[in-house]
Amino acid sequence: MSPATTAPPATESPMPADRNTPSDQENVPLLLQGDRFEDTFRQSSVDYQRRFRAQLRTLPSHLPEPALVAFTSAHDAEIDRLSLELGLQGYPLYRIDADDCADHRLVLDPDAGTMCIDGLLVRPELLWIRHFMPNAIMVNGSAVVSRYIRDQWTAVLEIVREWPTTHINPPASRRASRLAQLRQAAALGIRVPDTVLASSAEEAAAALTCPPTELIAKVAGDHFVQHEPGQVTGVFPRRVPAAASATEPVPLLFQRYVPHDREVRVFNVGDELLAYEVRKSDPRDVWAQPEAVAVTAVDVPDRLAEPVTTLLGCTRYAFSGFDFLITPDGTPVFLECNANGDWAWFERGAGDDRVSRAALHYFTTHPALSPTAVRDFRG
Repeated sequence: MSPATTAPPATESPMPADRNTPSDQENVPLLLQGDRFEDTFRQSSVDYQRRFRAQLRTLPSHLPEPALVAFTSAHDAEIDRLSLELGLQGYPLYRIDADDCADHRLVLDPDAGTMCIDGLLVRPELLWIRHFMPNAIMVNGSAVVSRYIRDQWTAVLEIVREWPTTHINPPASRRASRLAQLRQAAALGIRVPDTVLASSAEEAAAALTCPPTELIAKVAGDHFVQHEPGQVTGVFPRRVPAAASATEPVPLLFQRYVPHDREVRVFNVGDELLAYEVRKSDPRDVWAQPEAVAVTAVDVPDRLAEPVTTLLGCTRYAFSGFDFLITPDGTPVFLECNANGDWAWFERGAGDDRVSRAALHYFTTHPALSPTAVRDFRG
């Protein structure tokens, strides 16, 4: 699994000399200039329960099976592992991947509070919307047909967001933009980088009263451009080069660089907090040069526990990942919250599985779920 299949920290690393200052890319957006990171996301499911669902089910067909239901994508490594481990203990997980959703059947009955997924009746006691991206939907048809299918699945996803059940992370909180997250944190007394949304580095620098070269540029939206289903190009945070004066075709987030010693990702699984320290020299190393990135499992620093707990009180997330810089004097600076709480990349880098084990415990002890499926079926 490539590092692009999960979400590493939204970092702001030390400011080395810019690796890419091409003079022939003046009309290319800043975050697409220079060497590009491109990857292919897996589009075929390896999910254990999805593959063997009919054999695992024990309830009669007319009875809805209470279950965790996930809307995500085929390359979601966290759900792959969780599905296997829950399935081996008899806890059902139903999954709809964006990649091939056009080939599967779905009935939503709001009055009954049930979903019928490929003919199997389910009561979604817990609903987890993760990496369900309409751009990932594989469609065979004309441009009009493709747009129709993707647009309508976008509308279906909005209906799912409104479904009257327990959502792993409240949909309203998930909609908070990066800028809204920063404003919320600042209002709670948590330090954040000086930030502005602007169409050029020059305008951002004027607003923040600093030279453009002291700025980090980030997208306001997703860090991956999925120009074709499964084909992605990274648009990652980067230092603003001295030559960057062009107006961007879309406003970017510009942040004043914050001197720091390290970066820390803090996961919450329910009330449990788990931390990883990340050290690297360039924001893009996480994806472009993963071998240059050091990830270490650490205890949650004392000065981080309070701001994370404070933020969780507002978001009410059951699973999430908070990215912080730690300044030389130990002050945490909040960058953003990853509402999906992706953890596989961190565990792989640190050589541990603390978050995976905590996730399994969270669901197997959740009062809304029970082991109704076959426990020992292994295909």
